[in-house]
Amino acid sequence: MRKIILAFTLTLSLGACASLQNVETAFQLGTASIANPVTPTRLNQMESAVTIVFAGLKAWKTSCQQGLIPPACRGQIYQAQVFTRQVPVYLTQLRTFVRNNDQVNATVVFNNMTSLIAAIKSQAAANGVNVGS
Repeated sequence: MRKIILAFTLTLSLGACASLQNVETAFQLGTASIANPVTPTRLNQMESAVTIVFAGLKAWKTSCQQGLIPPACRGQIYQAQVFTRQVPVYLTQLRTFVRNNDQVNATVVFNNMTSLIAAIKSQAAANGVNVGS
């Protein structure tokens, strides 16, 4: 049974490789500025990146719960969740600022989210998990 679950997890991981290109594209946008405003298109790209990163984190957590990876993963996931809990709040604020065309606040929140997602990815990478390119 464990081999079937492991094979299924690996299959999903390999299938997600094409989706990881979306994460790279989203983060190649860099930070927002007055010269590079946060548009609805950039908001959608950020939401896509968040979705992909969270899917990777969910797979990490599921693998941990099923015992497919060492038990130390629980503490590692807890450390990453410090950052992930902040993302939904920032995303809600970002949507509001983009809707109201408040570019100053949208830029600040966009840059904060970019930093948070980079921190999440580096925390996962430090523990041998790839949640995005």
